[in-house]
Amino acid sequence: MPRISILMPVYNGMPYIPEAVESVLAQDEQDWELVISDNGSTDSTRHYLSTLQDPRIRVHLQQANLGVFGNLNFLLAQAQASIAKILCADDKLLPGALARIAAFMEERPWCAVSRCLGLGNKQRYQHDQRWQLEGELPVRIYPAASWLVFATFGNIVGNLSRAACRPQLVVEQGGFDQGFPYAGDYEGWMRVAAMHGIALQNDELVFERRHAAQNTILSNRRNESFAQMTKLIEMLATKVPPSDLALLKRRWTIHFLAPRLPRLARQAMAGEYGLARAGLSHLPLGISPVAMIAAYPIFKFNLPPARATTRTLFARILAVNGRQS
Repeated sequence: MPRISILMPVYNGMPYIPEAVESVLAQDEQDWELVISDNGSTDSTRHYLSTLQDPRIRVHLQQANLGVFGNLNFLLAQAQASIAKILCADDKLLPGALARIAAFMEERPWCAVSRCLGLGNKQRYQHDQRWQLEGELPVRIYPAASWLVFATFGNIVGNLSRAACRPQLVVEQGGFDQGFPYAGDYEGWMRVAAMHGIALQNDELVFERRHAAQNTILSNRRNESFAQMTKLIEMLATKVPPSDLALLKRRWTIHFLAPRLPRLARQAMAGEYGLARAGLSHLPLGISPVAMIAAYPIFKFNLPPARATTRTLFARILAVNGRQS
């Protein structure tokens, strides 16, 4: 059994997937398997995959597209190691990443999911930055505090390439729910963390590529993620302590909903009035469009109300988490 499995979902992965594979081959840690699942690519990805000869690489060619999270569920079931690292085909591992991720997980046998950082992420957590408190969270988040962490900071794991996990434990919790095709990682990691907690490895170990053809852009061209975010917020509202709900509604309005306004404005200016209107309707928990619009300058300029909600909820997370340690 290898020390660690690298799980690589891919769909139309050229021209980036060769760099992703090479970043695995170049690791100091060599006791690994790389499991690649092609989700019905129509570019030259499958030709490239046919050239891979390393016996540690296993390639699966899906005959029908399983969706992003269906493909990830397939990969979780294929992993032979007890620890797995997800690596998207347009990202790459930084030197030494596999050994450090494997050691981090081995030191924490309780850990079902951990997240590392992408190159440049530490800068966003520096003093006086908007996301400073996110970077000051404890390394171990216990289950009792995990709902509040995901409610406060959103998908704390971030890009899929930052995630490592124990596949068996993720599968036991049902894997990724394909009913959330644009936010399945947020919902899935949140559910796993509620059972096992989550570990935060604050080391920059992956390079995350930004490009116009990446799935997060292509899959949200018509605001598809907005309805799923509404569903997630309404679910979170049933999981967090009722005493925190009013403060969380304020934070969700400022930090989750208001940031979509520039996108809606661009859509309106482009004549896509239906999309823009829909983005202002069907908001969760009775939050009004007026509240969302009023919150935008608070978010944009990180005004005191924005910072105050974060500080108060951060203190609540530390209190709840401290009671479990």
